[in-house]
Amino acid sequence: MKNNNNEAMKNYFHSMLRDEQTVEQSEAKQKEFAEPTPVDVSTLPKNLVFSESIVAAEKNIEEELKTPEEKWQNLQVEDNFQVLFFELNQVTFAIPLTDLGGIYQLSDSLNFLMGKPAWFRGVMSHNERLYNIVDTASWLQLGKNAEELEYSHFILLGSTAWGLSCEKLLGTETLNKDQIRWREEKGSRPWLAGMVKQKMCALIHAEELVKLLDQGMDIRS
Repeated sequence: MKNNNNEAMKNYFHSMLRDEQTVEQSEAKQKEFAEPTPVDVSTLPKNLVFSESIVAAEKNIEEELKTPEEKWQNLQVEDNFQVLFFELNQVTFAIPLTDLGGIYQLSDSLNFLMGKPAWFRGVMSHNERLYNIVDTASWLQLGKNAEELEYSHFILLGSTAWGLSCEKLLGTETLNKDQIRWREEKGSRPWLAGMVKQKMCALIHAEELVKLLDQGMDIRS
């Protein structure tokens, strides 16, 4: 089982790396052909008059450029921190305990909602609260979904109403920051904080994952 899990994890990560390289190459190519040719302002007529609409548009662009986009920031953890390991379709994932709002058993009392993405399993009531349950394997595009897997629990992301379905809870472990291959850039998967080296598994960035879920986006959005 361990060998199968390692092989599945390697294939999954190789697929993600190929996708990111393709995106980066595409963006670089677009940038290459999108660079405008500079204009020598000295060659323009001195009495050139710009319309009010052009001037207003230029001001709007200048204001937008002055407002920087929200910078992606990776997980901020202690040198030693605890994570929960869980499994989906023989692929292991980890999430810091500080990003967990609780772990609960899944029940069959899910209320399905129309018009939601395929990875949205439904709404579940627990302790007088409503939780949005994610078909995690479907969201991560692991090749299977809730109809094919035996989900047992859901992991609540922080204080939000989002719960990730999981098949197996593999327990907790204390990790050192040096045991993680951290990502330095946002890339096309902001939810991926890095990789736990020895276990070859993804470390989830819960805050970024919640942002995608709130927007109804899946792993490739």
